[in-house]
Amino acid sequence: MSAKLLLCAQRSRTLAAVIAVALLAALLLTPLPARAQSDPPTAGQVLAAPRLNVRVRPSNTAAIIGKLPQGAAVEIVDISDDGTWYRVASPLLSSNGWVAAAFVATGAQPANVSASVPADPPAAAETATPPPAASSDGAPVAAVVPARMNVRSGPGTNYSVVGSAANGDRLPILARNGAGDWWQVQLPGAGDPAWVFAALTVPSGAVDGVPTLAAEDIPAPPAAAAPAPAAAPAAASSPVAAPVVPPNPSAGFAYGITASMWQGDRQSVADAVKQLGFTWVKQQIRWEFAEPERGAVNWHEMDTTVNTMSANGINVMFSVVTSPGWARPNLGGTGGPPEDFQLFANFLGSIAGRYCGRLQAIEVWNEQNLRREWEGFPLEPASYMDLLRRSYNAIKGACPQMLVISGATTPAGYSDVAYDDIDYLRGMYQHGLKSYSDGIGIHPSGFANPPSVIFEDWASGQYDSLSHVNHRSFYFLSTLRESRKVMEQYGDSAKKLWPTEFGWGSTPSPFPGYEYEARIDEATQARWIVEAFNIMAGTGYVAVPMLWNLNYPRDTEMGAFAVLGRPAFDALRQMTGR
Repeated sequence: MSAKLLLCAQRSRTLAAVIAVALLAALLLTPLPARAQSDPPTAGQVLAAPRLNVRVRPSNTAAIIGKLPQGAAVEIVDISDDGTWYRVASPLLSSNGWVAAAFVATGAQPANVSASVPADPPAAAETATPPPAASSDGAPVAAVVPARMNVRSGPGTNYSVVGSAANGDRLPILARNGAGDWWQVQLPGAGDPAWVFAALTVPSGAVDGVPTLAAEDIPAPPAAAAPAPAAAPAAASSPVAAPVVPPNPSAGFAYGITASMWQGDRQSVADAVKQLGFTWVKQQIRWEFAEPERGAVNWHEMDTTVNTMSANGINVMFSVVTSPGWARPNLGGTGGPPEDFQLFANFLGSIAGRYCGRLQAIEVWNEQNLRREWEGFPLEPASYMDLLRRSYNAIKGACPQMLVISGATTPAGYSDVAYDDIDYLRGMYQHGLKSYSDGIGIHPSGFANPPSVIFEDWASGQYDSLSHVNHRSFYFLSTLRESRKVMEQYGDSAKKLWPTEFGWGSTPSPFPGYEYEARIDEATQARWIVEAFNIMAGTGYVAVPMLWNLNYPRDTEMGAFAVLGRPAFDALRQMTGR
């Protein structure tokens, strides 16, 4: 939760000048430019790469309401007076918006379209992977993805570190090992070749022609070194089996809440959940804490949670995140998945097998469309879907009836550290989400906006606020509806949305980046939470919304969202008839 709030708050501050009084007066209250005398072309195709900004008004300073990928087909429904902007419709957009005409190819380009290119190209920061790493002569090159990665004397973590490479470095590829999971490369200024983990690079050029070194041509690792983990690379193209069982999208609507229970008093949490009249509770499990040493799983904490809630008739969801250091030997840190995605899948399978019949659902990761949650790997849906497919099969193989919920995306728009949540969800579906999930996780945050207000209300001038207004990400209901549209677009309407985090914070002394919380008093927090639950209950397409949160300490950045001991707690009891 903290990641998305900080990110969006930062974006709000960055765009403050754009949404100042002058913009609101000049853009929101001024009619759209009139249609050119000649009718615009009716169809076009996006030329820009990798993504073209779609804006609420025909101006480079107008708010961005979406992105269109290269090659996307659009319907042109309007044209600006000077012919340099098209208003377009697309199934990829939640609403019509304006794009620079120079980036759209048409069968009959209007004569009045300017020959100059508007200053609206997609920002380089919006690319999810490094730019192509090809050399000028087409020789194979590997572009480094992580901020920094180890370079070794041989193809394995049991070889010594001989140097390092940074994000964006382009290393000439000389050869590969027999398994194809390590590149032999040439470091600048180094004499001898070295090796990098292929899954952490983006190759280009004549990669197919890279020779494979025979085992006898690769020096043996030091005798005293520990054996390398028998792991395939996380991003390798090794095949993943078809779903072991088909998804089970049968969950009905129920009330849920996230609680802090690790090393805490589970019975007091169970008592509070029952007082609310809720039947679900979510606990986030950090793999790095649960298995700090490979094979040494701390089952006590999870056992206590599952046993206590089961004894009280409360359903449990585990949301499993982070990686222990031993699973990221080349990357360091714990904020992303392991270098071998199957290690994470195996851990989830062991959880499913141990608690089958007592643990009802597992959410596979959290906010994977944020850089800080996906450290070391391309910020792309395909990367996460490799993790989800493996995890789904591991969980269902151990406990077929356990629900698998896709990791919830967070509303964040596009930036150098985030991938727009709705576009990311589309990408997940393009890589098999329908077949590898029982429910679709989302985080519909409201920030300082009421739950019934949508982005279009602001864009049309019907709603105004002092902060958090200028992007769909800031609106609870917009996120809910747009996520559902994507599900329907990909034929997955039998499933339901699982809002695994939502809520509003209230405090007179907010943490930096959360200043908007001071604008929400506790009575408003209570009213909006109840209103949001009622909205979701009435949709027919929401299963179990998990309120963020029950009991996080007040002196933490998450404490402003806690409802225990606040008016929101009593309001929720009234809502459920308790």
